[in-house]
Amino acid sequence: MQPQYGALAAWSTVGNSMYNAMTVSLRQRLSSLTMDVNYTYSHSLDDSSGLQSDFGFGSQNNSGPFIENPIRQHANYGNSDFDIRHLINASAVWQMPFGKGRALMSNANGFTQAVLGGWQLAGIFRWNTGLPVPSPADDARWATNWNVTANVTPINPIQTCPSRVGTPAPVGTGAPKLFGGSGCDIKAIYQNFRNAYPGETGPRNYIRLPGYTNVDLGLAKTFDMPWSEKHKLQLRWDVFNVANHQSFGLIDLSRTGFGVARDPALRGLNPRTTGQTLRRSRATPE
Repeated sequence: MQPQYGALAAWSTVGNSMYNAMTVSLRQRLSSLTMDVNYTYSHSLDDSSGLQSDFGFGSQNNSGPFIENPIRQHANYGNSDFDIRHLINASAVWQMPFGKGRALMSNANGFTQAVLGGWQLAGIFRWNTGLPVPSPADDARWATNWNVTANVTPINPIQTCPSRVGTPAPVGTGAPKLFGGSGCDIKAIYQNFRNAYPGETGPRNYIRLPGYTNVDLGLAKTFDMPWSEKHKLQLRWDVFNVANHQSFGLIDLSRTGFGVARDPALRGLNPRTTGQTLRRSRATPE
């Protein structure tokens, strides 16, 4: 290539990817209850996650489809950025057993039917394990690629211990952190990483965000129109994220937020920013 370049990114159709999955579904329809429960196990692995419309050059921490070391491409092989290992969702619609044609008050008069009959309760539940997080960057060391820093390597297994509120902070304030929960020694976690050696890529996407959970409910009342029972009017009240559960959003992947300096076992760190989330996610998945 032209001598002015120290590195030059290029597209090539040499990537490796693998997807394994299993789906189990249970469906039941009764006279007054319709229920659907689904479980999906999936595992997606690849050399890098990206689309053809993405930029050709981008660091792993920016989720770009970039291979850290093209000479040892398989060293980049790991969990896909979008890998969700377990997912459970369930939905149900229950016709309450009151009013005409139901188990209770089947001979209800018009007033009783208007008040107690025609009620319906519906709900949707979802739970899934968290998405992978790009591994901490070897802060400004460039041991392998002079355009993109490598990932650091854990000396011992690393477990996340997320907190809802950052520290130090009064109750209810501060940013949530991936390594800030009760009993979590963030300094020990930090010092259990080592810098990349020349040629190393470092493990990719082996840390995960907390899982996601959500419950939506709906209550409906159906009225028979006085001129004909074939004509009905239904009023609905839907509530999304009933538990007001807030899930983690993006992680601060900057060098100060998720980077490891030279010789981490000999250095301290800034506990106010390491592993800090940029925001909490919305109530529903994006």
